[in-house]
Amino acid sequence: MSALAASQLFLSATVAGLAGIYVWYYLTAICKRPALYFMEGKLSNLVLQHCTLLRKQYRPPFWVWNSHAQTILSAMRSLTCQAKYDRQPIITQDGGTVALDWFQPRGLDKIPSDAPIVLILHGLTGGSGEGYCKWMCSCVAAKGWRSVVLNYRGCAGLELTSPTLYCASFTDDVHLAVEEVHHQFPNARLFAAGYSLGSLILCKYLAEAANGTWKVKGIGISSAVMVSNPFCMHRSRVRVSRPWSVEWLYNVGLAHRIKQYIVEHNLPLSKHAEIDLKSIAESRTIEHLDERVVCKLFGFETAEDYYTAASSMQFIPQIQMPSLFLIAEDDPFLGHLPIRECKSNKDTVLAVTSRGGHVAFLQGLWPFGTAWMDQVAMQFFSACSELPQSSFDATSCSELGS
Repeated sequence: MSALAASQLFLSATVAGLAGIYVWYYLTAICKRPALYFMEGKLSNLVLQHCTLLRKQYRPPFWVWNSHAQTILSAMRSLTCQAKYDRQPIITQDGGTVALDWFQPRGLDKIPSDAPIVLILHGLTGGSGEGYCKWMCSCVAAKGWRSVVLNYRGCAGLELTSPTLYCASFTDDVHLAVEEVHHQFPNARLFAAGYSLGSLILCKYLAEAANGTWKVKGIGISSAVMVSNPFCMHRSRVRVSRPWSVEWLYNVGLAHRIKQYIVEHNLPLSKHAEIDLKSIAESRTIEHLDERVVCKLFGFETAEDYYTAASSMQFIPQIQMPSLFLIAEDDPFLGHLPIRECKSNKDTVLAVTSRGGHVAFLQGLWPFGTAWMDQVAMQFFSACSELPQSSFDATSCSELGS
């Protein structure tokens, strides 16, 4: 054997060996079954029986399983799904404007009026154009259901018609959206999916609906899926505040987007006496903006007070409708895993993957299509839709976990 042939053979063997090691590492260290935390009961049995994806390994793309790679690349999903919406603006009691963007799939006219509806709550500075919104709407349409995205004040091209914005502790507009959806489709079950900030808002709303804060004609929200909820905003803030970490770059990037949002709507905001647009322009982090905007508009003394009011751990014990929390351990915004809270509430299930990033959970060789989180949410909603209608009444839905 010549020296050249020997070297080529050695190189081939080395490459094959490294590839084998990588495959072994991927299959044993990266691909893992989600950890599930719940109180034994009807809801947990429902999840274990019908949500088959939660009983199998979550396999992220072999070439993009890193947390930050998933989080960043997931933004490209907005480019791979065409979505057509019919916008329905809604004027709030204080003169603000939100909008319900109704997804318009082919065959919409053939969907029965009592088909389930999925209400989607987007994340910070997002809207119906986000990839996770469009792909979730597509999955809902494939099921033969309706979907609608709630766009918060000033988001997704909406004009800001009042000096009040939105925040993680502000649930008034969600209640308005729920009432409007039920007004249009009184016989349809309403499910809800919240992502990131939308998950925080949805969790608080579910708790308030359970304790009677919101009175809704009909059944309100029947069940919910909350994805990439930070759970503890205090710890999340600490995590994204470490200078020059990747998490810190997310912090700075989001702060920049928030400032763009404020500049876009500076005229109505300038009418608010306590808003100092100059200090906002000098802000560099989300915490600075929370102190200078959210606290001023919503009456909090400090950002820490706001984070206390909006953190989801305190609301999980109050939830009385079937709810699934989906989170990745490597989520760069994760502040706390509410294992104890979910194991103490018969109406909640917590699913924790080792990988997945923030609002990502990509899958497949080409990871810019339907995400794993979309499929899990649809399995959960499909299972809930098979239960008797009475099981979802806001006053009796806790029976699911008894």
